[in-house]
Amino acid sequence: MALNEHTPSGIAASVARRNVIGAIALVFGADVAMGLTYPLLNLLLEARGVDERIIGLNAAMSPLGIIVMGLILPRLVASRSSAPIAWIAMASLAATILAMGLFTNLTAWFVVRFLLGAAAGALFSLSEAWLMHFTEDENRGRTTAIYTTVMAAGFGAGTAILPFAGTEGMLPFLIGAGFIVVGSLPLLFIRLDGSEFKADESGDKTGMMVFACAAPLLLLGVLTMTLFDSVMLSFFPIYAVRISLDLSSAAWLLGAAVAGAALFQLPIGWLADRWSRRGVIWIATLGTCSLALLMPVVIKTWLAWPLAVALGSCAYALYSLALVAMGDRFKGPMLVAGSAAVAAMWGIGGIIGPPVTGWVFKVAGHETLPYVLAAPYILFAFCLIVSGGHLVRQSWRKQL
Repeated sequence: MALNEHTPSGIAASVARRNVIGAIALVFGADVAMGLTYPLLNLLLEARGVDERIIGLNAAMSPLGIIVMGLILPRLVASRSSAPIAWIAMASLAATILAMGLFTNLTAWFVVRFLLGAAAGALFSLSEAWLMHFTEDENRGRTTAIYTTVMAAGFGAGTAILPFAGTEGMLPFLIGAGFIVVGSLPLLFIRLDGSEFKADESGDKTGMMVFACAAPLLLLGVLTMTLFDSVMLSFFPIYAVRISLDLSSAAWLLGAAVAGAALFQLPIGWLADRWSRRGVIWIATLGTCSLALLMPVVIKTWLAWPLAVALGSCAYALYSLALVAMGDRFKGPMLVAGSAAVAAMWGIGGIIGPPVTGWVFKVAGHETLPYVLAAPYILFAFCLIVSGGHLVRQSWRKQL
């Protein structure tokens, strides 16, 4: 995370370093809370006897909130400093988590989960924009890798807290809100002058849709990974149990994939910095395709364990590398637009991945899971060939 004497924005290296650390620490607290509450809410709905289809619709409200916030956030940041917006997002996150425990009405939960997604989308978009803005180009791969590792660790820690917090009463919601409050403290140490993401005087248009036109393949890469993430988390345990693995082994194999995603992002980022961004993207893409298609062959052998670790590492690397490409090519308000667009891809992947996979399971059987996991990466590899390996259009500035 070393920085040169001055960042591109001209501020002192020590301030830039503190801003980078603050952005990473900010996300950790929020991710712990999200990792705790995300499964908690679905468990509570199931315990109340709510229909599975309604549970799915209710869970989709958070991704929908992320998408809507992505359309609004760039304009908000262009007109005011980003720091107050982050404070509002953190306060809103804490309030919506507490509201989940206070309100039992299902209709209210639809509204609150939408607001939860909107607040989370704003927070993660701003933290990623800060990270990319204050990181030097030559260190961006490693810094982004640390960021994604912390994200995965925070979500995993939140999930691990759930068995101890339980699902009864206000305790789990109070714990989640408490992590938000503590997690907001890094905002006190982030120093912004309010001009980081202001539009320049060139008159160039910015916004999520403008970014999508400039970097469609970058966003496709993020969507590819989010589809993998939502499908793997939702359906791998079902697939493993149906091919006669016990539930404990299924859970541990999924945990190995998540561990691979968390632990191996740093060497992947180092390789992207020291060798080739494009080369690592190709390795991650083709590696995910190959490993997913190998799953039926090795799933009942000891090779399933290293395969799960490698699969998680390759699949999630695509997200880190997309952020690196965004930081390499975009500055100012386009960074916020890009971060908002990336968050929207998380929302879209979360909405369409599980329902489509459920339909495929019903039509073609559970044996199709490896092919469902590989398919988006195969499509992405084809698009990489067409684009010459570029995640951002080479002529995007001229087109805008």
